[in-house]
Amino acid sequence: MAPLLFNDLSYDIKKLILSYIIRPEDLKHLCLTSKQIRNIVTPQLYRKVLLFIGGEKDLRVPALLSRSNPGIQHIRKIYLQLEKTVLPSQIIQESSDESEDEEVEVRVEDVSGAARQAQFTVRLLLDFLPNDILETFSWQNWEPFSMDNWILLLKKQKRLKAIECACVNSPFMPVLEKHPELLKNLEGATSVHFFPDNLDRLQACQKILQSQPNITEMQLSSDRALAEGITDGLQDSSTRPGLISRTIFSHLMPFETCKPLVLKKLSIDNIDLRYAADTYMKFIKFSALESLVIGACTGADALFAQLSKPHLRPTKLHKLRWFHEETSEPHALEAFEGLLDALSGLKILHIDTHNIQGLPSASAIAHHGKTLQILGVRSRMPRPPILSYDSEQFDEICTNCLELRQLSVTFPPTSVSNATPSTEFKTYLRSCRKLRHLVTINFHDWPSTDSSFIGRSGKLKILWYDLYEHNLQRLAQQIFEASDINSAVQGWGLGNRSMLSVIAFGANGKTPYDERQHIRLKQVPFVRGTQTDAFGKTSMLAVKTMWKMVQFIEPESDVLNHSLYDLHDVHNSS
Repeated sequence: MAPLLFNDLSYDIKKLILSYIIRPEDLKHLCLTSKQIRNIVTPQLYRKVLLFIGGEKDLRVPALLSRSNPGIQHIRKIYLQLEKTVLPSQIIQESSDESEDEEVEVRVEDVSGAARQAQFTVRLLLDFLPNDILETFSWQNWEPFSMDNWILLLKKQKRLKAIECACVNSPFMPVLEKHPELLKNLEGATSVHFFPDNLDRLQACQKILQSQPNITEMQLSSDRALAEGITDGLQDSSTRPGLISRTIFSHLMPFETCKPLVLKKLSIDNIDLRYAADTYMKFIKFSALESLVIGACTGADALFAQLSKPHLRPTKLHKLRWFHEETSEPHALEAFEGLLDALSGLKILHIDTHNIQGLPSASAIAHHGKTLQILGVRSRMPRPPILSYDSEQFDEICTNCLELRQLSVTFPPTSVSNATPSTEFKTYLRSCRKLRHLVTINFHDWPSTDSSFIGRSGKLKILWYDLYEHNLQRLAQQIFEASDINSAVQGWGLGNRSMLSVIAFGANGKTPYDERQHIRLKQVPFVRGTQTDAFGKTSMLAVKTMWKMVQFIEPESDVLNHSLYDLHDVHNSS
């Protein structure tokens, strides 16, 4: 019997197989193989488009919008990022550690010029896109968006599922009063993103929220600059609601008798939640939430205490992320642990604290061991020592959370200058061997290195950076090989290899200066690759890759992103 070839499969089977390919470069190459395969992968290739505009790459936009491009009709989500224009460089002289003159190139970024050029590109994009095809249009910049482009977007794209009310170059309210039909065109929207920084935008957020009856996702982020220009109580108090809650949610007042909003996903950033029991807990049904993100919110401990009560407990919650930077709230961590004990069934848990002397207890995390798949715990301190779990606590987490697929924690210190890791580091790795489904692991702390690699300025010498990176690759290689050996002994994994595919050093793509390790680097991820020797024998090799390319190589790498807003989430949202 002749072997079954790919071309012999039915159209539906081919479509199902090709749906597992996510890397844009691979999809582009598949489009060049045959007409049938091109028709299958083109919708997947063009569904989500990320454009860097405001620079030389704007020349590619006309090709994307060409009528001869078969993929333009399949675009559903567009994410725009500002490409800062680099002005002519200057050359300055700086004394190096070796007492030699080095030429250092200084590049100055022209943000305003890039923003002006980007507005023309956005206008071109909106004019030539087919009508009513977009579901998401996101301007992921802090530069003001053109109000004319915002009006054109709402007029031409009436199937938008997400609405952003961010910074624009003119007031919202006169436009909404002059064109009331704009909001009526968006009755199918299910997600709103509010970034109020003035009274006009607060009122615009209220208009948008009141006109959208089907909202299930909300992101609310307050700007500190807004508080500086307002004296009438921006945040909630013990006597009355603050300006934010009584303006954006004014159509729900009085809050005690209103019908609460039933949301599935909620993200709150930089909001005072000390008195949330009288406001947010009244007009939002927290018990129905499936995803909750709390970022840099003062008084978060009061909210956690309320959510721990049986009648307010979010029983459907499967994703919880908490980012905390308030040093004057010593009880916030205790309240969060109480919430973890009260909840059950969490699948995703991220904790990122700053200037808090402590970590969530291992028992509180282990409480979700049967369901937890993604775990990220990070504690940032201004000075060493960096907080981490001791070996017994970390082993308790690994023993109970056997379903973990992504792990991001601070490991004990080790040195890449040594042939083998430190004893404490290897103890952590032995605990990780219990996680048979582990795909991605992230070490927050940088391994130390030989003191001769460090310059007088306290930074890693540029001349030695390649050697340090090579030592990181060697450490990642050792971890991959040890994982494969353990999987072969246990009978786990995929054939002769474990499921571990990504090892990353550093956190969040941008790592602050580490006084103890004297290192200032960006996140360095290594993925599982292969090498072939002169005799044709292949073997595993840890290969360094770009931080924002990991998502296309291994989809299960969300834990590498610890920030609230990041492009890493662009291609991982459904």
